[in-house]
Amino acid sequence: MHFTTAALLTLLGSVSAQKVHVVSVGSTNGTKAFFPDNLKADVGDMIQFQFRGGNHSVAQSNFDNPCTPINEHVSNQTGIFSGYQPVAAGASAGTIPTYTVMVSAKAPLWFYCSQAKHCQGGMVVVVNEK
Repeated sequence: MHFTTAALLTLLGSVSAQKVHVVSVGSTNGTKAFFPDNLKADVGDMIQFQFRGGNHSVAQSNFDNPCTPINEHVSNQTGIFSGYQPVAAGASAGTIPTYTVMVSAKAPLWFYCSQAKHCQGGMVVVVNEK
């Protein structure tokens, strides 16, 4: 019985330590940016991308090859892609799409919007930049 209680307390402690980081993708006024565009997250934390306005995506790249999918340059990684998420300006908070990823390593994670030239215009975000 004591082992079960101890194991349960350990599990609950690790679950409660998990944090959800919210990143807005775009904005209701048409700004092409991630907010925030740089954050720190621990292994096990979740990054929730909330699509705010316009037609945007979240795609994974790396520092050396920005604005291109990571799998085009790193053969053993598929990366993430949210798909395009069109959101009408002024959409209410309960109707905005979200896309959530778990941080599985402390290494930097680079994401960008693959819509048109949004990335080339600076629509990028980094998690755990070194």
